[in-house]
Amino acid sequence: MTKPMIALMLLLAAGSAQAQSALLGKRLVGKGDDVALARDAGGPPDRIDRIDGDASTPAMEIWTWHGKASEVTLWVVAGKIVQAEERPLADGEARLDTDA
Repeated sequence: MTKPMIALMLLLAAGSAQAQSALLGKRLVGKGDDVALARDAGGPPDRIDRIDGDASTPAMEIWTWHGKASEVTLWVVAGKIVQAEERPLADGEARLDTDA
């Protein structure tokens, strides 16, 4: 394998790892972390959506925190974070919580 190809693969791997984490409070949380870590870092979520499981899919919760500059969403299965997303809010975009 050539050096440029290896460098490209490393950059892609770093980008996908970065996409699986979010800054919550002053702590980086992400895929594989226990949900208690997220609650300790960000306090109770502003919103929790529950999705019932079935025979082929486990139950899931979607935890969302609304900050001043971003929104953090964590997908939780069996007490573990399976996906994390931090989305910056655009200028003038309304926050969804009532504390705004």
